[in-house]
Amino acid sequence: MGAILANVVVTELVILLVCFFFLLIIGTNYDRVLVLLFVMALLFPVAFYHHSWSFWLGFDYIVESLPKYVQPQKGTKSTKAEE
Repeated sequence: MGAILANVVVTELVILLVCFFFLLIIGTNYDRVLVLLFVMALLFPVAFYHHSWSFWLGFDYIVESLPKYVQPQKGTKSTKAEE
């Protein structure tokens, strides 16, 4: 589910950046930009899916591989920092 979320967010950001680039910097006709954005909206998620999946797996590995909290056993001495 996270890979799909990453894919959607990156696709939306790329479409927004391309739209701003073509409309504000280059000054292209709006109808032509819409055609380009439509094609990008169809092709970019398919092309980027494997990359978003690997990004999500790397993020998941970082989060899941963090040290786990081990609760101290009853009857052992604790220091002031642990109380």
